[in-house]
Amino acid sequence: MGLPELTQDVLMKSIALLFCLMLIFPVAACEPSILGEWKSDGPATMDFARTRAKLEPRQEAFLAALMGKMTVTISERELHLRLPDLEVSINGELKPLEGFEERKDSKVIFCNSSEAVILTGSEAERQDTTTYYFIGPDTVWTYMGTNHPDIPDLHLREYFSRVR
Repeated sequence: MGLPELTQDVLMKSIALLFCLMLIFPVAACEPSILGEWKSDGPATMDFARTRAKLEPRQEAFLAALMGKMTVTISERELHLRLPDLEVSINGELKPLEGFEERKDSKVIFCNSSEAVILTGSEAERQDTTTYYFIGPDTVWTYMGTNHPDIPDLHLREYFSRVR
């Protein structure tokens, strides 16, 4: 036995409306929100690295100088990365590292109470996804690994704290 024709029509229209609203307002339904400015949390990142990753002393020194410096601003349409110029330890010697500022098209493609997935890049260029895992409304972490054959995967997390 099927639903009466009028009820089926109302149900189908309701489902279509709900689907359209989900496409238009995907970020609004997510709490906590990933939108905002985030700063790398050096102590939390290095604590995880020291207890969970297998780092050589030179790798640990390099990362300790690097972590805690980057900021990430995520808006509905853009991801903005900033790393200032700094000095890092390379083979026990401090060397200058040129910072950078990078802006990419972005879009939140999935979010719930424990994670948010951001798609960056435009259709004309390479697109990447990054998953941010919420520890609380103002603290997230993301995996820093890679599958590039020339870059070793250190199995690290970088932690971020919300600035605003």
